[in-house]
Amino acid sequence: MASNQKIAFVANTSWSIYRFRLFLIKRLIDNGFAIFVLAPRDAHTSHFESIPGLTYIELNHFRATTYSVAQNRLLRKELQHHYSRIRPDLIFHYTIKANIYGSIAARNAGIPSISIITGLGYTFAKKGWLRSVVKLLYKISLKKTAEVWFLNEDDLHTFTEAHLVDPDKTFLLPGEGVDPNTFFPAPFADAKKTITFLFVGRMIRYKGIYEFVEAAQLLKQKGLAVNCQLLGFFDDNPAAIPRSQIDEWHNNKIITYLGHTDAVARVIEQADCIVLPSYYREGIPLSLLEGASMCKALIAADTSGCRTLIREGVNGYLCKEKDVTSLAEKMVAYYYLSAAEKRQMGLEGRKTVLQRFSDDIIVSIYRTKINSILHP
Repeated sequence: MASNQKIAFVANTSWSIYRFRLFLIKRLIDNGFAIFVLAPRDAHTSHFESIPGLTYIELNHFRATTYSVAQNRLLRKELQHHYSRIRPDLIFHYTIKANIYGSIAARNAGIPSISIITGLGYTFAKKGWLRSVVKLLYKISLKKTAEVWFLNEDDLHTFTEAHLVDPDKTFLLPGEGVDPNTFFPAPFADAKKTITFLFVGRMIRYKGIYEFVEAAQLLKQKGLAVNCQLLGFFDDNPAAIPRSQIDEWHNNKIITYLGHTDAVARVIEQADCIVLPSYYREGIPLSLLEGASMCKALIAADTSGCRTLIREGVNGYLCKEKDVTSLAEKMVAYYYLSAAEKRQMGLEGRKTVLQRFSDDIIVSIYRTKINSILHP
């Protein structure tokens, strides 16, 4: 593969690039590429500033939750300025605004780009003017990309059926990838008096946190020995759950809030089952991939990305969207499995990750696609 070429990664937070794509970036650097990360500065930016071969560029006009036309125009101009200055050979855009305004900026700068639709997000969760505007902007901007990647078939079909993208330029990427050596199964404990259900994700409504809390209450009312945990951070998403609400649940011992950590594997190791009742239109949720890689059973809403990973009754369960009763039933079903059945469910999850979703598989795909675009 070619060396001394430049690749840029653009997203709405430094955190998302660190959390989901740092392994990919390091592998590309090892292949001789010069990497540029363009994102707003946050607590994870410092991780980029000490990696040889990586240049971090702060974005000052990226306002993920702002709908201001003037602000978005400033973002497009800022991106175009940086693209024209650093002249990357290829740009990867992640998240809605990067996909829209970054794709336009890249085309104006004469640089090929790839838009990666990691999920449809809250703008597609309900009907309204915002969804109509976003769809129109997607239709305009995606004409300017070399390719458009999706993380699940449902999202791909949503875009092609709405004529937002040319089907000939679409590609299905099997998730963000997970390192099975970092997310390695701990020894299975046969005898456990309390079953721990763990949610990992941002503290936002569309992730199904209210449903998880209500299901936890139902299980405790049944007298089941469960520990329901939340792990994740708060952000300025319009659907963010107030910290005071999380604290109230924690103080009332409905759930246990664990805060936020980058050492996610240490927390998953102590859990029995990973729960994500999200109706956020996820891609393939990384928390589920990490849990499966560590031989944890999975329970998630029956949505596109989760359905791609979970086989009902094999490596986990799918519940109905926004349905507390359905979620509670699946949690109870897991609770009453024998130790051997729980262990087998976890083993099936790891096998699925190794066969389809490991970081080696994802890196290989990126390398092949990069090579095909830079050396047609």
